[in-house]
Amino acid sequence: MITFYKNTLRLILNLLLLVFIFCSPIFSQQKNIKTAVLVINSINVFERSQLGNDILVSFQEAALALKEEADLNVKKFEDEELELTKKREILTKKQFNKVADDFDKRVQKARNLYDLKDSQLRSKLESWKKKFIELSGRVIQPIMANYNSFIVLDSSQIDLFFDNRIDITELVILELDTLYKSDPKYLEIIIGK
Repeated sequence: MITFYKNTLRLILNLLLLVFIFCSPIFSQQKNIKTAVLVINSINVFERSQLGNDILVSFQEAALALKEEADLNVKKFEDEELELTKKREILTKKQFNKVADDFDKRVQKARNLYDLKDSQLRSKLESWKKKFIELSGRVIQPIMANYNSFIVLDSSQIDLFFDNRIDITELVILELDTLYKSDPKYLEIIIGK
């Protein structure tokens, strides 16, 4: 009988210890802590939120359209180059050199134009990302208030060691998705369509 009581007492003490361990804020991932500093991964927020994905799709569509346009011009230049090669035997050396130089200048001008367009498109993406981050502030500010926080550090920009309980990345993604679902105009605002 004493053994029974000892075993029961041990079992109860072990259960109480487990309850204490799993309910303790140190061991749980509950977001009920108050801290002056929160952490976010802005790359994950951009890439995993619905609005960020739609921005990336818009960029990829524009990049694909630019590539298709450039490929058409490349094909035209290739065809013209074949014609130019055929004319080599009929034209004088001076005439051929003049036509060939003109062709080379137009090819270089087209390359420069597409390099510029590509650079402008990449700059546009960076502008869209900045607008996205500004919009994210509308979601981040209330989250900061809930935590009584004064600062949010971006773990994608610097190496940080932090308690996962102060990482608000998933919460921001969830709130941004909710905001975007409630009003899809945000994509138009950001990319200017």
